[in-house]
Amino acid sequence: MIAQSTESVAERFFAQVDSGRRGSSLFAHMGDVCYFAKDREGRIMAANEPLVLLLGRVSKSEIIGKTDFELVPSYLAEAYLKDDELVMGQGEVMSNKVELVTRNDLSVHWYTTTKVPLYGRNGEIIGLEGMTRPFAVASGVLGAYPEMYKVIDYVEANYARRISVGELAREAGLTLRTFERKFKSKFGISPSAYVKKVRINAACRELVQTNQTIAEIAANCGFCDQSYMTKEFARLMQATPQVYRETHVK
Repeated sequence: MIAQSTESVAERFFAQVDSGRRGSSLFAHMGDVCYFAKDREGRIMAANEPLVLLLGRVSKSEIIGKTDFELVPSYLAEAYLKDDELVMGQGEVMSNKVELVTRNDLSVHWYTTTKVPLYGRNGEIIGLEGMTRPFAVASGVLGAYPEMYKVIDYVEANYARRISVGELAREAGLTLRTFERKFKSKFGISPSAYVKKVRINAACRELVQTNQTIAEIAANCGFCDQSYMTKEFARLMQATPQVYRETHVK
């Protein structure tokens, strides 16, 4: 008797699973992980409680059937859309991308997001599903390159002053070239770009939570002057610091 392949055994098992409950039921019990599924139009078809809370809502009914453009600022929704199109249009997996996410208090934070295509019974892509978790949580379970997380902590503690890439390489105990290669491989951006994003994140927080002038915030967050911060802020956030403040402060 020919032994059944492990693949056919697995296929028969999962054919019995209620597709409406697969995945989302597991993520309902993972408090640090936000789970979501979208259709080809970008509408949220499934979500767990942590995602509902992250978006500042109280029930799934407030987000099911809606797109990112109805739930988060447009500059973030546009970035999410580009990733969604890559996953659904080309069938690519987006693994552990470090990106900005707006929390329910309107502050912006770094999260690690993974998205995979969802296939229908005919083999065509019908949407995607994914998960996102706070970067600090994800960094503890991502595995390789633990020296990189020393660098992340170092940047968080020192972004207000000038930081060179060479300084970060020394903190990681690596040569400059090796450090730059490993950092970009792990996080998808260069070390210098990451430092800049951390500073922008800090500026977002201060714009919403303080009454300091933009010049003061620029100095606090490690930018050489207000003009440079405004240019870099607008490039990344698709809004000037003043517009961002007016949009987020009620």
